[in-house]
This record gives sequence, structure tokens and C-alpha cells, in this order.
Amino acid sequence: MHILIMSTDNPYMTKLGGKHVHLLLLEKGLKELGVKVVTVYYNPKSLGEIIKRSTRLLLGGKYGYKLKLNWMIKYLRKHIPKNAFEMIHAHDVLSLISAVGRPEKKVLTLHGYFARENIEFIKNEKVRKQIYPYLLQLEKEGIEKADYVIAVDQRIKEYVISEFNYPAEKISVMHNAIDTNQFKPVSEEKQKRLKKKFGFGEDDIIILVPRRLVEKNGVIYAVQAMKHIKNEKVKMVIAGDGPEREKIVKEKRGDNRIQLVGIIPHSKITPYYLMADIILIPSITSHGIQEATSLAMLEGMACGKVTICSNIGGMGEIIQHMKNGILIKEKDSEMIAKTIEFTLTNKNLMTEIGNKAREYVLENHSFVAHARKVYNIYNTLLRDR
Repeated sequence: MHILIMSTDNPYMTKLGGKHVHLLLLEKGLKELGVKVVTVYYNPKSLGEIIKRSTRLLLGGKYGYKLKLNWMIKYLRKHIPKNAFEMIHAHDVLSLISAVGRPEKKVLTLHGYFARENIEFIKNEKVRKQIYPYLLQLEKEGIEKADYVIAVDQRIKEYVISEFNYPAEKISVMHNAIDTNQFKPVSEEKQKRLKKKFGFGEDDIIILVPRRLVEKNGVIYAVQAMKHIKNEKVKMVIAGDGPEREKIVKEKRGDNRIQLVGIIPHSKITPYYLMADIILIPSITSHGIQEATSLAMLEGMACGKVTICSNIGGMGEIIQHMKNGILIKEKDSEMIAKTIEFTLTNKNLMTEIGNKAREYVLENHSFVAHARKVYNIYNTLLRDR
């Protein structure tokens, strides 16, 4: 089978976000199944060409934003190889639109809500109102042109069906996958060595918050929770950066138990998971959007760690409370603190939860198992053709 994978995100240039990791693992998994994979990913550096040619480009304004999105579509369309494929798999609506007119069947994986998520990055309220109908139209066009849609959580599936009247029989939910060979449990001795390597004491309790510092990730509530935890052995490591950093540093107010280590490339993040005792994912609902399947959550679970998540979006679909993880109310710093303290006084239960988490991820979220599900969708569409 010969497949073309397309995306406006380029995992070979950026290896931080969940979508980038997803793309690399899907490539790897399909190749292990014997599929010939060709990729076309957008190169953000190419935008320099359009800036040079356009004196009217204002990237912060309505026309500049439209010009940028149209440029991305044209770039992808231009770089699609001329040879035929059996299937085109797009990972966002712009990629799908760029392939319109091609004879191949088209699968679209939706990692989020295109229109709603794009306006979140536009600070000017007037521009937001002007650009949203255009973004929604692009989202509609990309979804309608897809022969099949894969949603990464149930809420996205329901959104596509209700908002765009997309046929329910042509869409399925497929939660994200991870590399379970990279993220796996280690011995207590190795965990202690890693704690020492990162400057902690062997008996320190490390809470890892592997989150970009943006509003929807709710990191501010993790920091606030530390005010309710008096145990000096409890330390928090925040791996990520973003526009909320200044607010978070201010909230931290000199608490030396909290460390902001900045952006850690995905290729180097594993030791932080292995060192940690607890993985905390305090995401919140932002502008009506809830996080889908958090890769950080799955990676923590795969390492056999107690993983504490807000009970929203795809996380609430995967975590079975007090069985393979712990669910908490969003935006509740006191509940975060109480949950952390509960884990410290129920170590046997936490070990059991960590073991069940690992088992669950191995069975449901290994990248090869995920690729096989995608491969089966390809085959079904080709048979229908």
C-alpha cells in the first residue's frame, strides 16, 4: 500500500507538540506494517517568500492572516508528488483542502477544533470577529471533502456531526498513541539516580507537569496547589514555556519547591517522566475547547506513574478514576493538593493504579496497534472504492 501523509505541522522541524509526535509515530507504525509512506509537511520558513513579495502583509491583521493560511494551502498543493497514491491521509483541514481534486480517497484526522483554536491566538477582538467566519468556512470545506474522519476524542466527533452535519457512519474516535518502548517503568534504584542527577534528594516526591504554559493547560492551578501542600519534600517540575510564564512565575512567589525548566524537546523528556512520582495534567476548558487525548497523560501512564488529570475532554474518556489514574475537577487547586496528599498516604494503592495504567496503555495505545487501526480504515475505504 502506498500512502501520502500531509500536515501543516512539520514534525521534523518541531518536536514539541502532541500532533508532531503523533505524525512521527504513525509513520513509524505504518512502515512496520509494510506500508510505503510518503510525507508532505509544511515548511514555516517558506513564509519568508510571501513576505518578500507582499508589501501589504500584516500577519496580525485580517488580510495577513488569510494570506498566510492560503499560502500554506498553496505550498502543500505544490509539493504533492505527481505519482499516484492509494490513499491521502491529511491531519488538518488545510492539508485536506490542498489535496482536493486528487483522485485518491482521503482520510482526515482531526486533532482539535480548527476555527475555535485559531482565533484563540488572535488577541485583537475585532480581528477575531472578522476572521472567525472565514476559519469556519475552511473547516467546513476540509471536513466535507473528506471520505472518512478520525477524531481523537468523542467530543470532536460530536462537534463534527452536529456543526457540519457530517455522516456519523463515516467518522470514528481513535485516541492517540505513544511509543511504549520509550516510555516504560524503571526500577526504584534508577529513579533515585535520576532524582540525584536533576539535583533532587532521593526521597523527594517529584510532581511533573509536562505542559506548555498556555491558558488551556491550567498550569497556574498546579502552582496554586503547592500553597496548600506543606510537605517540603514535595517538589514540582514544570516542563514547558509559553505566554503564561510571567503569570506563573509571579504566582510561584519564590517557592523554591517549584522549578520551571523551560522547553524540553520530546526526544529528551523521557528521563523527567522516569524521575517523577506523579504526573499532573491540570488542563481546563478554554474558549469552549477541551483537551483531547493528552500525550503527556499517556506517556505518564505508560511509565507506570500515578497520573492525575482534569476530568475533561479525551482525558475523562481514558482515565478510569482510581483504577488506572485519578480524575479531578478542573480549576480546583485545593483538590489538586488534596489528591497529591492522598497519593502520598496510600502508596500500595498508587502502585496498583500505576501498574493498571501501564497495562491499559500497552493494550490500547501502543503506536503499532494504533497504526493497525488506521491501516484497517484505509483497507475498508479501498474495498468500498
